[in-house]
Amino acid sequence: MKKKNNFKKIKILIVDDHNLVREGFAKMLGLEEEFTVIGQASSAKEALDKIKILNPNIILMDIKLPDLNGIECTQLIKKEHPEIKVIILSMYDEVQYVLESVKSGATGYLLKDISREELVHSIKIVYAGGSLIQPDLAHKVLKNFTKNNSLDLLKNNIYKELSLREKEILQWIADGKTNKEAAEVLYISEKTVKSHLRTIFRKLEVTDRAQAVAYAMRKGWVG
Repeated sequence: MKKKNNFKKIKILIVDDHNLVREGFAKMLGLEEEFTVIGQASSAKEALDKIKILNPNIILMDIKLPDLNGIECTQLIKKEHPEIKVIILSMYDEVQYVLESVKSGATGYLLKDISREELVHSIKIVYAGGSLIQPDLAHKVLKNFTKNNSLDLLKNNIYKELSLREKEILQWIADGKTNKEAAEVLYISEKTVKSHLRTIFRKLEVTDRAQAVAYAMRKGWVG
């Protein structure tokens, strides 16, 4: 007679807008006896809906999603379900993304090229109550903090006050996009873009788009 396993499996929800990526990680993690992938979501809205039903322990969250971005989604999750651990699993290794993710309540930040062994180990650490940033990323963050004359973005209080969405919109208008075009790219309404722009103008103490772009370019915030 087979012995029954008495331990509780770690319930994982995978959130990514690419089906192949979700399926790949689901298959990889499904090989682990201690894990069970209880669901997948392709958008923030779908993730928030499934959380209420599935009650996962761990969420693997991509940053680029078709509605809210993963960082905004993480903020909502942690507000409603503080017990759920969110690990950002992204292709972006920029310091700003790491810092924004930690600020949102994520307890881990990993890159998608991580090995299976590292991913499994990281999930176990986070589930046990630890927090983890992939070592090379952690080194990059520390290096940028310790250089006196590097990363003005991190040292500028005004830029830090802008949300990730506001920074995205600022970049799009710097690229010459109209409100409508920015809304289509970001999968939000034109009204929401205008609302974000008003907040940007207030924070930068400017009155229009041209002044906001000129200010951001002088500071090196946008290309």
